[in-house]
Amino acid sequence: MGKAGPGVTGHMASGRWGGVTYHRSMASESVDPEVSAADFEAVDREAWLALAEAGLRGRTVDSLATTTADGIRIPVLYGPDRSSTAGDPAGLPGAGTFTRGRRSSGNVVDGWDVRALVLEEGIAASNAVVLDELLRGSTSVLLDPMAIGIESLRDLDGVLHGVHLEMTTVALVPGPRSVEVAGWLLDLWEGRCVPEGDRRGDLGLDPLGVHARHGGPTTPAAACLDAASLAVVDRARGLPGVRPVTVDTTPYADAGTSDARELAAGLATGVAYLRALTDHGLSLSGALRSLAFTLTADADQFLTMARFRAGRRLWARVAEASGADPGDRAPRQHALTSAVMLTRWDPWMNMLRSTVAVFAAGTGGADSVTVRPFDSALGRPDEFGRRTARNLQLVLLEESGLARVIDPAGGSWYVEDLTERLAVEAWERFRETEADGGMAASLASGRLAEEAEACWRERAGRLADLSESVTGVSEFPNVEEVLLERQPSPASPSGPLPLRRRSEPFEALRDAVVACNPVPTVLLVTLGPAAEHTARSTFARNLFGVAGIRAVESGDPEGEQGPGTGGAVIAVLCGSDERYSTEAATAAGGLKAAGVKRVYLAGRPGDDEDDLRASGVDEFIHVGVDLVDVLSRALDDLGVSR
Repeated sequence: MGKAGPGVTGHMASGRWGGVTYHRSMASESVDPEVSAADFEAVDREAWLALAEAGLRGRTVDSLATTTADGIRIPVLYGPDRSSTAGDPAGLPGAGTFTRGRRSSGNVVDGWDVRALVLEEGIAASNAVVLDELLRGSTSVLLDPMAIGIESLRDLDGVLHGVHLEMTTVALVPGPRSVEVAGWLLDLWEGRCVPEGDRRGDLGLDPLGVHARHGGPTTPAAACLDAASLAVVDRARGLPGVRPVTVDTTPYADAGTSDARELAAGLATGVAYLRALTDHGLSLSGALRSLAFTLTADADQFLTMARFRAGRRLWARVAEASGADPGDRAPRQHALTSAVMLTRWDPWMNMLRSTVAVFAAGTGGADSVTVRPFDSALGRPDEFGRRTARNLQLVLLEESGLARVIDPAGGSWYVEDLTERLAVEAWERFRETEADGGMAASLASGRLAEEAEACWRERAGRLADLSESVTGVSEFPNVEEVLLERQPSPASPSGPLPLRRRSEPFEALRDAVVACNPVPTVLLVTLGPAAEHTARSTFARNLFGVAGIRAVESGDPEGEQGPGTGGAVIAVLCGSDERYSTEAATAAGGLKAAGVKRVYLAGRPGDDEDDLRASGVDEFIHVGVDLVDVLSRALDDLGVSR
């Protein structure tokens, strides 16, 4: 049947299939379902639990629940009976607590702002990147003046040479010279005669965040908005598209702090700036419209969505308590993908992590999104890294149509409950910071740095025992991989809150091994047929592969010419528990007699542990061991310096 032409509706047929009422256009053969909850049978929770637990071999469904770093428990199954909220507290997009979005239309009209990070070294090179990004789909730019090397108005003019500033939003990464660079951007707009109504950008004044990342003034008064910063704010008055002050929470997330603490730091920083601005003479509305918030987006999809939703809810509460009109309560949010999740080894996985992060930030309601290129942890990104960072956003926007739905997570019991609990936890942390004297005082006293250190130690433990894994680095490593080369990045900031990447402990081990010539190996001594040893030999191969140690197999440790160790310093026995009870002791003794320094056994210690240790087994490796500790001692045995 041909397609109906313009103005032709075609005949309609109706029917029911699978409990769903539908109407079919005879012209287009399309199906338009009308689904009602009444069409489905009610689900009995107890029956579902019984079916689920039948496959868990004695474990309960509840045992699969997880807990976030903030102590928020995430059950396996959500329903109205498991929600911590009553009714519909999220309200509607663009209203109420703004949990569901800053605007009633969400990002449906234009999508979110695709903001390209520019940190190429040198003025000419940065200008080329800016023009390329804007030509190929980015809708704004985020300049890092420190990385670029912007030292004057002339430099900034050069970076933005050929850019139509009346059509382009320019944002600045907060840094030690933010006041100067912000003034130059204001000068540049004036010098190019850009109409005031067309000037759009974030000037990046964030002295508290700069202190957290870079160090500097430690007294509360010096760390907040000073006279020079307020002078820039005054120059930005009357420019509706310019937000001079940035509340950047990424320094706290980069240091390893939890989600609630990141939000609390943003709240406390925003309140400090709000007080400074109103004390300076700005109206409450003017002060609120001077602020822009930058939050982290990472590969934890639902926590990222909840982070942006809870962030709007919390700031709306602050604004409401301050007496703000409803139209001024919703914060403008920028998403920056996490530096913590990026890896140097197997950087290709970073593309997947960033895709999840952007998906979560977009569905969480971010107004603009910046993706760190997949090769950022290796140095300055190259053209391919920048292109993939840009294109993954364009694919989500233009091909997947992600922005066409307003708050798609709205109504999800899981997301609404997680948003609520995260907001409650963040509010309590915020109150603690305020009781401590505010954000500046907490930074100056070192309390925030101590909290970040404690959070990181806890996370490092989860990483070490693989409770939290880094795919391609701490799990499924490719020992044949050749590390990509990039131009070096600027020196890392030396502030009280350092950047802590999840993969660093493992990458340090691997870097040390790769520097060796020849690369050290571990001997896998397999006991019995493949069906008995494959699972554990694969586990051992991957475990030592995390450090780049290559595995060499030997199925006959007691061959005609002795153990056949090939000069191996370390070896691991791999087999079944039954095989261990009959052969492991003899094999371990033979390996030690042949000169092997350390013998591992892949599996948990059993009833024969004492006998195995007496025969030569030094260590047992299994799920749950401290991987970093095990590999560090293995490198010591191998004579690998670190």
